[in-house]
Amino acid sequence: MAIEPSAMGSRICFQSDQPPSVLPGLFRLEDLERLTPVDPYTDGLMSMALHRYRTQQQRIHEAGYMIPVATARGPLSAAAFLRGVTELMLDINDNPQALLKLLAFATQTIIAWLKAQVEVIGDGAEGIFILDDIVGLLSRKQYLEFAHPFLRQICQAFPRDWVKVYHNDARLDPFLEDLAEVGFDVVNWSHNLDLTEVRRRIGGKMCLMGNVNPLQVGTRGTPQEVKTSALNVLRKAEGRGIILSMGGGVSPGMPKANILAMIEAAQEFNTR
Repeated sequence: MAIEPSAMGSRICFQSDQPPSVLPGLFRLEDLERLTPVDPYTDGLMSMALHRYRTQQQRIHEAGYMIPVATARGPLSAAAFLRGVTELMLDINDNPQALLKLLAFATQTIIAWLKAQVEVIGDGAEGIFILDDIVGLLSRKQYLEFAHPFLRQICQAFPRDWVKVYHNDARLDPFLEDLAEVGFDVVNWSHNLDLTEVRRRIGGKMCLMGNVNPLQVGTRGTPQEVKTSALNVLRKAEGRGIILSMGGGVSPGMPKANILAMIEAAQEFNTR
């Protein structure tokens, strides 16, 4: 989570027992004019991450794997790292025009960062993965102004036949139908929104990715509870248009046995 904000000018604090934290650095939106375009090959942790890709890529290929997807935080998430979430939400009402300029800057940064990853990855690249939970704090009206056009701009910057995945395990229900028109092919959403409703409202326009509870079930539950939940997800989806996963990410401390239980559920369902 520190890669994009580190290149955009935020201060990154590393801890011994948890992921790095980001301190907001853009205290006034007026100071945006002083920020220069980000160069992923030289700026912040982007440069280091690209170096890691280069040095490890051969080993990954020799092990029989590939790197098919470039990944980045979304515009609102990146802007929130710079401003702080509270300040960003206040900006929506207090200074919307300046916020739109910040989001445009963040969007150009994200596109440049994704394209740099694609160049380093090479011919194996065939998709992008955007993560932006801050979108889930918006109303539909706010989404259409401050999220939709920027997410769409990112999708349009890459080939139409590439797989484009969107992660948001906050709220999606106010703008779920609008999200299907952005250009994403896959949506990874929270377990708090029922799969049956999401499937009905998406109307087959996107592939669904989820939807096992990542904390209460995936991390704190037993392998049998994970398997039961995963089979329930697959039954609701009728085995179509679904990538079985957690309803979000793999939480810290998730037992290996619980991940294997999810795989076992998929294998059992497919066998049936």
